[in-house]
Amino acid sequence: MFNPLSTAAMAVVDLQNATAAILVVSDQPAEASAVAALLQSGQEQVVIVQSSAAATSELSVREFALIVSSTNNTTAQLNSMAAMRAHRLNASTPMILLVPTGASQADAMRILGPGIVDCVYQSIDEVVLRAKVKMFVDMYRNKQRLREVENQGSGLLTDALTGLPNRVLFVDRADQSMRQAARGGGRVAVAVMDWDQINDVKETLGPATGDELLRQIALRLTGALRRSDTIARIGATAFGTVLACDTRDGVQTVTERLDRAMATPFAVGGHRITLGGGIGVAMFPEHGRDPKVLIDRANAVMVIAKQGSMGHLFYDPIEHGLSDDIADTAEMNAEELFKVTAA
Repeated sequence: MFNPLSTAAMAVVDLQNATAAILVVSDQPAEASAVAALLQSGQEQVVIVQSSAAATSELSVREFALIVSSTNNTTAQLNSMAAMRAHRLNASTPMILLVPTGASQADAMRILGPGIVDCVYQSIDEVVLRAKVKMFVDMYRNKQRLREVENQGSGLLTDALTGLPNRVLFVDRADQSMRQAARGGGRVAVAVMDWDQINDVKETLGPATGDELLRQIALRLTGALRRSDTIARIGATAFGTVLACDTRDGVQTVTERLDRAMATPFAVGGHRITLGGGIGVAMFPEHGRDPKVLIDRANAVMVIAKQGSMGHLFYDPIEHGLSDDIADTAEMNAEELFKVTAA
């Protein structure tokens, strides 16, 4: 438990060399000061406001790593908070709610909608709150590092040929999707696709034709997916996608759409090229809780699907004679705080 500080600490707590900002929203000065003091680590900037109007003003002009807000959990107040976070800069910013003991966390998460929402009872455990804040700030810093690399135009995160995310960025986006799913007890599918004939095209028709075929594949796969889905080139002839789907039926609907998109022959350099491949799918959390594990397992079952012309297959180590030693499941940092169960 923590002790309130003097109200003189209200306003902005500027920390030296701040690299991330946390917004604390509370109309109780003592509570806000106490939370701000608790979050001071020497690496973040803590901004304190006392009303939703002031919070809206801050959220409209700068991006925050995290919002910590006190609430009585009423529908009207939660709706106000949802509107407060609607600004483009902070539409997906994680939010920790300080709620009265016994308040419904499900109601808060439902009303606040998209984005990561967590609830902590107002009789706060310092260790738990600090751990949660650290996790969200670390996630924000990782996102910022990726942005910096992209802004530098280094090409480290995108595939030069297709313009799609490469394997490094694909792993990061899978990781972010899995963390968000873990917060709400959701599921994420990682699918890996490959086609044998691409190398044959390069050998018989030349590298330029093979490159054009890869570009056309990238465009066709992108067109078959939703904007919220991630499609990436993760190998010489392999592509991967991250799908936020709660059921296997939902995933199957997408993989069947991908199958149909790829069934139409490609016209490249005056040639009609028909491809035959396979799609392997692994699901979070039941098949792994680490993105690299899921990619490895999706790839393993993709090989089986491709060899047997089976279209798509879900990872099943018993049915397909696979070993779970393909990759040991690594626990996410979030697992220290949240127990992930299959939906």
